[in-house]
Amino acid sequence: MRTSPNRSGLTLLEVLISLAIFLSSLTGIMQLLAIGQRAELQARLQAEAVIRCESKMAEVIAGIEELKSGAGQPFLDEGNEEGFWQWKLEVADAGTTGLLQVTVIVDHQLSEDQINAGFTLTRYMRDPQIFIDAALSETSE
Repeated sequence: MRTSPNRSGLTLLEVLISLAIFLSSLTGIMQLLAIGQRAELQARLQAEAVIRCESKMAEVIAGIEELKSGAGQPFLDEGNEEGFWQWKLEVADAGTTGLLQVTVIVDHQLSEDQINAGFTLTRYMRDPQIFIDAALSETSE
């Protein structure tokens, strides 16, 4: 009677199965990394949109930017090859005498028609023209 010796090692079938499992898990991990990278970019752009919007609103309230509605204008600090930032100001009457509704819209665009990230900030503020008119009437008296 012949006994077969115990073999220590892996068969070709076991190697192929383990290789298939490894490659499929590697593919899944790479997909998760790509999703994570896109989410990181979107979060970074959204945070920058909020900061730019608040900064532009502060400029409007401080009187650095003229308080009138206008079309999209690019930010002056541009130098980003991945897209460009633009802002738009909308000023409307709030329905109460002397109160204005000021809205700043900031968008990051990859191209002319594709918005990648954006933020809108609306504030109510007193109409500065009322104070100017009051000051002029006092000086003319």
